[in-house]
Amino acid sequence: MTGISHTAVLGAGVIGASWTALFLSSGRSVAVFDPAEGAEARLKTYVEQAWPALTELGLAERGNPDRVTFHNTAREAVDGAGFVQENVPERLPVKHALFAGIESALAPDAITASSASGLTLGQMQAGWADPARFVLGHPFNPPHLIPMVELVAGQQTDRAAMDLAEAFYQRSERVTIRVKKEVVGHLANRLTSALYREAVYIADEGIATVADIDKAIACG
Repeated sequence: MTGISHTAVLGAGVIGASWTALFLSSGRSVAVFDPAEGAEARLKTYVEQAWPALTELGLAERGNPDRVTFHNTAREAVDGAGFVQENVPERLPVKHALFAGIESALAPDAITASSASGLTLGQMQAGWADPARFVLGHPFNPPHLIPMVELVAGQQTDRAAMDLAEAFYQRSERVTIRVKKEVVGHLANRLTSALYREAVYIADEGIATVADIDKAIACG
């Protein structure tokens, strides 16, 4: 499974386009679905602009930016993919409809990972008849440059699927962490929010200037 050569990306906004660039750079082919007008042209422009940075970082030695195809439906895009990265808008009805629509078209051993940051896996699992191979793989923007991916399993997730998803991301040169309990915001965003709240409090109380708070974070 870790030798996956063909992937799918559902939703080609900024996050989806960045995932596409990363997967292409790792030597995989990518099938993409996004119903928005002009999405295909924007995706190709994004990959083209991302490629020099991926090359400079040494991440594109095995890659080919032309190994991307664009599809009219999500079912077409996931056909034959070993790994599917989902990035559609974070509205449960939208995600549930997407999952219900693609489930029967997925290969039996395919892993589907959601990029969602504001929803829990438990909330999204309701869109599946069998969510055993559905995980949360939350990136940071842009995924092709910022290496961390947060992995979360739900109560119905097959633990082997988590291991396979982690191996896939690691073979894509990502740094993975596992969040052991479902919580809104996962891990890194919650840590960042806590630091932000404290910085606002310090500024509001006149304890330090905004410039010095910035220096404390950047240099300390």
